[in-house]
Amino acid sequence: MAPCVRFLQCAGCRFDSPFWEGPEGWAAQRNQDLWQTFEAVLSLCRSEKVEILFLTGDIFEQEYVHKATVERVARSLATLNGTRIFIAPGERDPLVATSAYRLAVWPSNVHIFSSGISSVKIPSLNVTVYGAGWTAYQQKDPFFDSFQVVQDGTIPIMLLHAEMDSVKNSVGFIPILPENIIASGLAYLALGHQERWTGIQKAGETVWSDSGFLEARSFAENGPHGVVMGELEQESAKVKFLELGQRHYIEKTLEIQANQANQANIVALSSKLLSETSPEERQKDLYRVNLSGPFREVEAVVQPLQKLLADEFRFLEVVHTEGETNARSGTDVVTPSETITENGEGYLTVSQVFINKLKERQFLAVDTENQEHCELVMKIGLAALGQGRIDNEN
Repeated sequence: MAPCVRFLQCAGCRFDSPFWEGPEGWAAQRNQDLWQTFEAVLSLCRSEKVEILFLTGDIFEQEYVHKATVERVARSLATLNGTRIFIAPGERDPLVATSAYRLAVWPSNVHIFSSGISSVKIPSLNVTVYGAGWTAYQQKDPFFDSFQVVQDGTIPIMLLHAEMDSVKNSVGFIPILPENIIASGLAYLALGHQERWTGIQKAGETVWSDSGFLEARSFAENGPHGVVMGELEQESAKVKFLELGQRHYIEKTLEIQANQANQANIVALSSKLLSETSPEERQKDLYRVNLSGPFREVEAVVQPLQKLLADEFRFLEVVHTEGETNARSGTDVVTPSETITENGEGYLTVSQVFINKLKERQFLAVDTENQEHCELVMKIGLAALGQGRIDNEN
């Protein structure tokens, strides 16, 4: 009987998704970054002798994924000798009739959960793994309201593409209530859905965590990205977060005062930004500088500052922001009013104009339903503009 079980948890790869915030052509680089990070996950499983790998949903972007990508993931997972792999299909890659998961023959060490909670017992590890997957694009019923583990002496673990919330207020995405987790009897609950790592949480005696997306895709997903690793025993759980993301999206805010729109102050602002970053960081990460202050003063600084710093950063976006109050939530909403990219020209493609307009609407969408609606509109619009799913893989 194993004294403890070593596991690793990750989610949100979204392979083949075209949605990466950055300069034109950036998607190819970020997709390469994603594969590099995924390979790092596999290497970590080998080096740390991970016995169970949890993939908690959104591994693929269903509308855009290629068969070759799914087959590559399946082949990669087959190389993890000695590691049992459990997948809970999520909101973006549900186990529907045309699911990405049906495009490959999965190796024997992979188990993909379907609808309804089921379990797999692993006697050699003294573990029972529970799970359920999405089988539609919208969740009609909660994953569990009165679920309780079978008390058989094994360590009970569950993976779900879901989130914990104290209120049942989501449409199409029903959260797990804290009292359900407390009553479940689980030792550990591996969740997937959040953009960022949630930290190590506890509900009753159950430890739970969401690892967040494996790689950041936009400035809205700043902060570290990676995986959760842990060791489980019958009465304890040791869990930690490991950052694996290749690049960061970093935002900095500068306030422009009256009479500061002169060359000396622009040079001073440039020097301040350079002093706060290393040359390595400026070539690796993506930066956005938010300028706030009197409109005329800021307008006079945006383009000169962009040109002055263009050669120092691999990607830099200088944005003039205007604060406005959302009447429904009472919170401050920052809306980009002008963006100059690293070439300093400020000319946008039709697709970029469309994306910017949708982003403005997303800034004003204060609930999950409206945010998801905006994202769906963006997918449909980009597909119509020729940036949708590519069926010809050659």
